[in-house]
Amino acid sequence: ASIYAPARYYERVRNFLSTYKKSSTIKNRLEWQYIAALFRSMLKLGVLHRGRWEYWKMLGWALLRKPKLFPEAVTLAIYGYHFRQVFQQQLTDAA
Repeated sequence: ASIYAPARYYERVRNFLSTYKKSSTIKNRLEWQYIAALFRSMLKLGVLHRGRWEYWKMLGWALLRKPKLFPEAVTLAIYGYHFRQVFQQQLTDAA
């Protein structure tokens, strides 16, 4: 299993978010692009992807334990998906 496997990756995200101190000068602005990204990630990662259970578990954790960091949790979930895609492509290219 790779370091980007959903269970391992989302565990690291939870560990990071549990200790992360967000700057008080950084404000999350709710824009339509962010809402669209959330819904795209919910479809792709939360419904279609094989790691969907881990995705929902991490988002639920973020909503309950670190609601102010929810946008960061979504962003890191999307990054993880991208990392898995790049990793898979590298494996394919190396074969």
